[in-house]
Amino acid sequence: MDSSLINNTINSMTENLIIDQEYPGTAREKELTTRQALRLYGPALFWSIIVSMCIVMEGYDAILIHNFFAYPAFAQKFGHFDDTTATFQLSAAWQVALSNAVGVGSFLGTIANGYLVPWYGPRKIFLGALLVLASFIAITFTAPNVWVLCVGEFLCGIPWGMFATMAPAYASEVLPLCLRVYLTTFTNMCFILGQLVAAGVLQGLLTIDGSWSYRTAFALQWVWPVILLPVLFFMPESPWHLVRMGRLEAAEESLVRLQSKHATSDVKETLAMIVSTNNAEERVSRGTSYYDCFRGIELRRTEIACMAFVGQVLSGISFAYNSTYFFQQIGLQTSDAYKLNVGGIGIALLGT
Repeated sequence: MDSSLINNTINSMTENLIIDQEYPGTAREKELTTRQALRLYGPALFWSIIVSMCIVMEGYDAILIHNFFAYPAFAQKFGHFDDTTATFQLSAAWQVALSNAVGVGSFLGTIANGYLVPWYGPRKIFLGALLVLASFIAITFTAPNVWVLCVGEFLCGIPWGMFATMAPAYASEVLPLCLRVYLTTFTNMCFILGQLVAAGVLQGLLTIDGSWSYRTAFALQWVWPVILLPVLFFMPESPWHLVRMGRLEAAEESLVRLQSKHATSDVKETLAMIVSTNNAEERVSRGTSYYDCFRGIELRRTEIACMAFVGQVLSGISFAYNSTYFFQQIGLQTSDAYKLNVGGIGIALLGT
């Protein structure tokens, strides 16, 4: 079929949807209670939780390298013998390098995500990032020296950065308004859950002698992609992405999959609301770029958003990642340091 005819058909459908059903769809979603949303949007809730499991995986993966600094076998493999303490220690320079390698990789992954998702959609990026991560884990698992380990951590950080931004974004796009606040907050809880799992695993592996004490923890990272890949293969694509790509019929099918069989609302109303919002966003963003976030009134908005997130870093959370090493340096036994680490993360979970 001629492409111009397809575009005209889509534009005609969009006009009719907006004229007839834009306001009913918007009003219905605003009036929906939490209990009603849980009953009517069970599938959307399910897929948001499944996607959030990627954050559990990231929480587990990202905290490992920081807690390995106090691992005797890890320090013996990648560190040097310190005559002062008569123990093996990983130098401060390499501790900083390994920690920052993850951060730099995550930063690049976050930036790349902003360009890739609009083109390919969150579903394909989720699956691709999981496959890439599974291959990068092999580098950290088999690293013969600290240089290779640092490269592996940097590469793993790239898909981790993608997961950190995609999971809450997907939840906000597939869930009704009254559930978004809970599920986007749940992603932060998932990060803490992953850290708690990692802390428990590290505590349990302390009794293993040799390199397998830390290599086993690295190997367990493969469990997450093996479980998540086949499940996420069937996840519905974001209807917002499909609308942006002009695939209205596919967006309608996705909306149907995200509703339960008890739903009585017309998905065309929701689709009309998405189309209308997307058209408004396109009008506002036409001719703009990321550079515009740092000019005029948008600069003030960028500053507010940045300070909200910088507050997490300024709270000292980066030091908490290395808590086991600091506990060990002040005289605690290694086993006690990791037990205290488990307790600290448990308190963080309660705080969340």
